[in-house]
Amino acid sequence: MAYKVIFISVKPVAARSSPCQAGAMIRIAAPALLLLLLAGCATTGSTDLSRAEADPWEKSNRRVFAFNKRLDRWVVKPIATGYRAVVPKPARTAVANAYGNYGEPANFANSLLQGKIAQAFRTVDRFILNTTLGVGGVAEVATDLGRPKEPEDFGQTLARWGVKSGPYLVLPLFGPSTLRDGLMTPVDVFVDPADFTRNAWLRPGWDVRIAMSAGRIINFRNTLIETGADKLLADSLDDYALARSAYLQRRRLQLFDGNLPAEADPFADPADDAPPPPPAPALPPAAAGQPKR
Repeated sequence: MAYKVIFISVKPVAARSSPCQAGAMIRIAAPALLLLLLAGCATTGSTDLSRAEADPWEKSNRRVFAFNKRLDRWVVKPIATGYRAVVPKPARTAVANAYGNYGEPANFANSLLQGKIAQAFRTVDRFILNTTLGVGGVAEVATDLGRPKEPEDFGQTLARWGVKSGPYLVLPLFGPSTLRDGLMTPVDVFVDPADFTRNAWLRPGWDVRIAMSAGRIINFRNTLIETGADKLLADSLDDYALARSAYLQRRRLQLFDGNLPAEADPFADPADDAPPPPPAPALPPAAAGQPKR
């Protein structure tokens, strides 16, 4: 692993600055400094999920999974169902688009940390298009203009740096994950560049912050209902195994940026990549004037 030396010039906070202003600057500078230091590491990526597929922590994972199911049944799903009953579908789509656009700064940061420079600037294009033409992101116009969403998170960034996935892990409230991705979940939640900018400049109260976080959860739960995930889990003989398989397949696809090689695709048919059989040898033409039998 190679390390780069990064020099950072830091200007001292003026004596007349208030503690709130200094705190805001620190909240912005701290994650930026962390990202710069981590970006100095160069290594090969890790897309192996075999340790997670083995699920050595299955017994404890199933207990957490059962807890999450009860929490969803009694709290999260009823709220999401009420949300669907009150808010019409076009408005729900607009809310989902806005939350997706709000996450683009994190996608940009993780793309940079993974060395995907072109993708990072495509993400900037998406953010500008959806924020302006899409009126704050409520309309998804970037995809129609050739800028599809390319989500990245800090778990994918660690994988890019060669950190192994570790065992499969079910987190309370957050659900399926791996040890690597689970450790990065607080980073994804609390070190979001958009959140830091909002908190530093707008300084919303905790009621606003909690409301936005709750809105994300309800929006995500609504997405699961609309995609039919509830019905799939309800019809499954082992919903835990189904959720684990679905998560790991989706995660593998994300780690390969949607381009699974044949050896990593569990549904790949080897016959599809097999070379075509050689053509049958041509029969020699009949000799001229040779009588037919």
